[in-house]
Amino acid sequence: MLNQTPEYQSCIQSSERVSWRLDELLPKDTVLDFSHRFLSDALTGTEDIPFLSAEERLMLNHIRSNSYAHLFLFLEEYAVALAAQRAGLELHGNGTHMRALLRFTEEELKHQQLFARFTGAFAKGFKVAPALLDNQVEVARAIMSKSNLGVLIFNLHMELMTQQHYQETVRGNKDETLDPLFCNLLKHHWLEEAQHTRLDFLEAQKILAQAPEALDAALTEYAELLQALRGTLNAQLALDLQTLEKAVGRTFTPAERQQLSESQERSYVWGFIGMGMKAPLFLSRLRALSPLAEQRVLELAPTYYCA
Repeated sequence: MLNQTPEYQSCIQSSERVSWRLDELLPKDTVLDFSHRFLSDALTGTEDIPFLSAEERLMLNHIRSNSYAHLFLFLEEYAVALAAQRAGLELHGNGTHMRALLRFTEEELKHQQLFARFTGAFAKGFKVAPALLDNQVEVARAIMSKSNLGVLIFNLHMELMTQQHYQETVRGNKDETLDPLFCNLLKHHWLEEAQHTRLDFLEAQKILAQAPEALDAALTEYAELLQALRGTLNAQLALDLQTLEKAVGRTFTPAERQQLSESQERSYVWGFIGMGMKAPLFLSRLRALSPLAEQRVLELAPTYYCA
């Protein structure tokens, strides 16, 4: 029988140590500085689009960065539901497990509020109103229709993806002058997500200890969720291009629109899917669950290696 309680207690202690307050990280009256890129070009792919001026590429970077923040707000709708559901299973059970999972739930809600506050500040400062997806509850319900194990593996991917983003494009990239406020936001989001990845892994272990046969179906669901995520990214991409045309004050030619769509889809898919699948800690966590899990993901990964 698994004795995971010390690990859950360690998650609580780490969570308390890195915890931050929303009003300190991003005060309500924050005014954004649009003179710098918010996200690295490694995540936005805006710098190699030849028919955009430097000013237009900067605007596209801002639009993509705002959509990036919104997509976390959007996708963490299911993460809140997942954490709350897992916590509820410990009612009258292991109090330490439940406490860790309730912290997970509260922090995901805080992250949603953080990204909502950022997108609100963005809308106030940007030259046009950005178009953003608004069906997060519907998407969350579709994700949560899968098994808990399938969603936990998907969530582990998403959370370790944020680590890759920060380590590779912020902390590990000294060549770009990025907006310090947005970099700080990414850092603090990742600091709390680091504890969530541990809890995802522990909860997955818990399920597999009781039902090892559930893994095969869960990995199929993970693949299905990645395909659904790709559809969500493409839907937001279409809105990004609408926003860009309004911001630059011109309509792109069919050839320009196709080039924009193709290059931006590559960067979206690589950033949200490819980078997550190649994350070393994601692969090692899968290997610890089962060598089959790592093998299945490595077989699937080339579909999304677009960069």
